[in-house]
Amino acid sequence: MLHCQTFKQKIKELEIKTQNIEALLSEYKNTENEQIAQRFERELDNILQEIEKFKQEFKTQATQLIEEFVQRRENKYKKVEIIFDEKDVRFIIKGDLNFSSRTHLDDFPNLIKEITGNFWPQKAKTINLPNLEKIGGSFDAIKAQTINLPNLKEVGGYFSAHNVQTINLPNLKEVGGYFYAIKAKTINLPNLKEVGGSFWADNAQTINLPNLEKVGENFWTRKAQAINLPNIKEIGGFFIALNAQTINLPNLEKIGGDIYFNEDNSNLNSLIELAREWRKKGILKGNIKLCDKRGQIIQEF
Repeated sequence: MLHCQTFKQKIKELEIKTQNIEALLSEYKNTENEQIAQRFERELDNILQEIEKFKQEFKTQATQLIEEFVQRRENKYKKVEIIFDEKDVRFIIKGDLNFSSRTHLDDFPNLIKEITGNFWPQKAKTINLPNLEKIGGSFDAIKAQTINLPNLKEVGGYFSAHNVQTINLPNLKEVGGYFYAIKAKTINLPNLKEVGGSFWADNAQTINLPNLEKVGENFWTRKAQAINLPNIKEIGGFFIALNAQTINLPNLEKIGGDIYFNEDNSNLNSLIELAREWRKKGILKGNIKLCDKRGQIIQEF
């Protein structure tokens, strides 16, 4: 905390000196006075040296902070490399981070932008990673009730959040494995384009996936009554839409497996007609299956 206050104070000082230099430059443009030009050059050189010194101090202190954080993980026997990105002054963690025994993970350093391996905060109830952009491996948060990942763009493996009620990942574009959020009631993924595995959203009543184009395996939703996927082209496996009243997939090209509806769905006839039309066009590769309240298949055609 002391380091943060010191850095903030130093940034303010540098901002004031930068403003002074800008004022000198403006004065020189108006007067073309050589003495002012010489003073401008001296002060510019000084502030550039101060900025470089500040960057090195920041890098040293921030690296120490990241190292202390990383040492709290369970998998200490595995080597983890900390890489400082000079371009955007943030860190890349090369390796896996396993925090499976911690119940809270809201002290995650904001300077970490990428974890190349797996990130497993399995027992954490609060996960706050506001600047994390990429997880090269999988993300597994079994106990999480609150997840804040506003800048996450890519997960190379699977994304699993078992207990969270609301998932809002505004910048997520790709999940390489499956997406698993069976207790979430609201799922908002406005920029998601592809899920390599299955998409599991059993309890979701509101699903916002306006840019989703491909699900590599199964699309599974039991409670959603309106399924609107305007850009979806392919569902590689089966499509479970048990209680859907309306289904809008205008760009659909393929469902690789079967499609499932509940037998007591009030809009069943229209849904069956839609599925038959897909099969006639060669979009639906599998069968149409009806399930009872227990989820058992009672009819197939």
